[in-house]
Amino acid sequence: METSYNETDLSGMFLPVGDMLQVRKISMIANGTIVGEQPLTEEDWIFPLHFPDDPIFPGSLMIEGAGQLIAIWGWHQGLRGKPRLVKVSAEFKSPVTAADKLITYTGTMTKRQNICIGSVEISVGDRPIGTVTGSLIVLQG
Repeated sequence: METSYNETDLSGMFLPVGDMLQVRKISMIANGTIVGEQPLTEEDWIFPLHFPDDPIFPGSLMIEGAGQLIAIWGWHQGLRGKPRLVKVSAEFKSPVTAADKLITYTGTMTKRQNICIGSVEISVGDRPIGTVTGSLIVLQG
């Protein structure tokens, strides 16, 4: 069964808030797959700061977005508590600018007890941006 979440739904999960929330919408969760989106605009806080003469979206925030996607998937699987990204690797192929309008995170996930393991493909339209692989543990309490 497919499920989706909007930004209001995400506010009830243990996630960063405000500008640090890097996934604004979950368009699909089903069978170990999750798809999340992060819209971009010229007015986003990051573009005037991250290379003013060559503004690009930071890879570190895409890693954060991938980690949040893994945490959302874990929450959807019934894990409640404090998610902590414990291992991550990333590879990027193409920069992201405000003109790209929307970052899409597509994750393939598995779970063992309170540990979620995911591989997240990042794209803009049909253009591959990179891959983030990570492990996340959900601490109780």
